[in-house]
Amino acid sequence: MLMSVRYWVIGIGCWVLVSCSNQPTPNNQYPSPVTYQSPIDFDIQLAGNFGELRPYHFHGGLDVKTENVEGKQVLAIADGYISRITVNLYGFGNAIYVNHPDGLTSVYCHLKEFDNNYESKWHLNHRDTIDMHFKPDDYPVKAGHRIAWSGNTGHSMGPHLHLELHDTETWDLLDPMEKLAPLIADTVPPVAHSLMAIPMKGKGLFRGTANKQTIGIWSHRLEQDFTAWGQVGFALWADDYAQNTYHRYGIRHMQLLVDGHEVFRSDVDRIPLSCHQEVNLWGDYEHWRQTGNWYLKAYREPGMRLPILHTDFNQGIVTFDEERTYYLTFILRDYQNNQSRYDFTVRGQRDSRIKPCRHPQLLNHNLLYGQCLWPIVNINPQNHQTR
Repeated sequence: MLMSVRYWVIGIGCWVLVSCSNQPTPNNQYPSPVTYQSPIDFDIQLAGNFGELRPYHFHGGLDVKTENVEGKQVLAIADGYISRITVNLYGFGNAIYVNHPDGLTSVYCHLKEFDNNYESKWHLNHRDTIDMHFKPDDYPVKAGHRIAWSGNTGHSMGPHLHLELHDTETWDLLDPMEKLAPLIADTVPPVAHSLMAIPMKGKGLFRGTANKQTIGIWSHRLEQDFTAWGQVGFALWADDYAQNTYHRYGIRHMQLLVDGHEVFRSDVDRIPLSCHQEVNLWGDYEHWRQTGNWYLKAYREPGMRLPILHTDFNQGIVTFDEERTYYLTFILRDYQNNQSRYDFTVRGQRDSRIKPCRHPQLLNHNLLYGQCLWPIVNINPQNHQTR
């Protein structure tokens, strides 16, 4: 009887997973073809990229450099219509929203002022707070059409254009690199600076201790003699780079392999607004407070719903339960497919203090609802502004 119930639950779960993965959405069922172009009329250089870890939120877009001055032309990146403008002393400052026929919305932030055609029609009168919405026929625009001038308004630390891309229906944040990558020069791979080993409390040891440990990375192969027993999670402090700039960027792709098999993968391509605070769980927030460095965990903490994380049934946590050598590899990759690889070995060393036990989770609450059902019922919180 128990076995029958178990198979029934697994069957229902698989049906839900298949149904969810095949469920069409209005935005992608019959998308209109749209061509995207640069939001500026000179070469794009970035001061920040999509998904960088910040306390309590992810960076929601691309920070486009404007040669450290205000007053550069800001252009619509695709055909569409101006759907909204906001003015605020904080947050986005002066911002303009353009809806596109493929179901996406681009948002241009920290503007000095809007194009003269709109500034005069909207009668802004330099008010401190404005939030105006428009219909599709009110202000249509074409790709390359000037819509504003770059600035330094709102919560901005210097002149630049903060550009976001959203799913218009769900308001999920999307990586603008999906549309603009061919316009941005980048041949530099990501670089890892340090490895962190995190034994699970009461369930694992690393180098004979239950304490969290960091190990500096000086080459693509770590030669230290690591030992472990039981359940251990790993994390990585790493940055991405590009030529001709001193800026550091967040990691788009990270993968952890154990004995050649993937146990964890992150792909920072889409972030629902309801998941922003989970950045403090994925990154080691307490360590960031002490050092200013974010370590990205290559496993999923309990209760995390972030759809950008993909794990095996052990949630990415590695179980060392055999007295042998385990081969581990981190692979980092940016959107332009520049890649770096870091290899290290860990020797399973038996320790009487720990009794290793694997706990595969096939259809727990997190995997079934948190990763599958919740995006379908996610609301459209368009009143939120994130950076």
